[in-house]
Amino acid sequence: YLSQVPGMKVFCPASFAELRTMLRRAVQEETGPVAVRYPRGGQGSFQADAGDAPAVVLRNGTDITLAGYGMDINDLLEAAARLEEAGIQAEVVKWNTITPLETELLIESVRKTGHLLVAEECVEQGCVGVRALAALEASGTAAKTALVNCGTGYVPHGAVPILKKSLGLDGAGLFRR
Repeated sequence: YLSQVPGMKVFCPASFAELRTMLRRAVQEETGPVAVRYPRGGQGSFQADAGDAPAVVLRNGTDITLAGYGMDINDLLEAAARLEEAGIQAEVVKWNTITPLETELLIESVRKTGHLLVAEECVEQGCVGVRALAALEASGTAAKTALVNCGTGYVPHGAVPILKKSLGLDGAGLFRR
C-alpha cells in the first residue's frame, strides 16, 4: 500500500547485513518518506549485502527468471538450486527497493528467459508481481508468467515455515510451480 504514497521509497532487506545498510541509508541519506520492510524471523541462507542498486541479479540463468525481495530470496535461491538439478537454469532477480520499482533489469532478464515467476509474502492486489507484469506488458515483452503470493484471503497466524509451505511460498513449492 505504500507504493501509492508520492515520493515514497521502500527498502526490502533480505539479510541482517542488508538491514543494517538500508537502515543507515534510510536515516542518513534519503530525503522524503522512506520505509524499511524488516525481514520476519531469523536470517536465512542468504547473508550477503547485495549493494545499493534497486535490483540485482543474484544468479544467472537462461530458462526462467525467478524474482522477489526480502526473505523470499532464500526460497527463490532454493528453488533455483532444485531447478538446476532438474536441468533448468534459473536466473534470480532480487529487488532491494520495491517502491519505486525498478523493472529494466527484470525486463532484460525475462526477454532472455521467456518465463517469469514472482514470489512474495503479501496479498495479490497491488503486489510487486502485478506491477512487474504491467511493466512487462508496457515494454511489449511476452512471457509465460506466474505470481505466487498470499492470494486474496486472510492468512492465519502460525510459524513462518508452516505458513510458507501452505501457501506454496517455500523453496519446494516454488520449484513445483
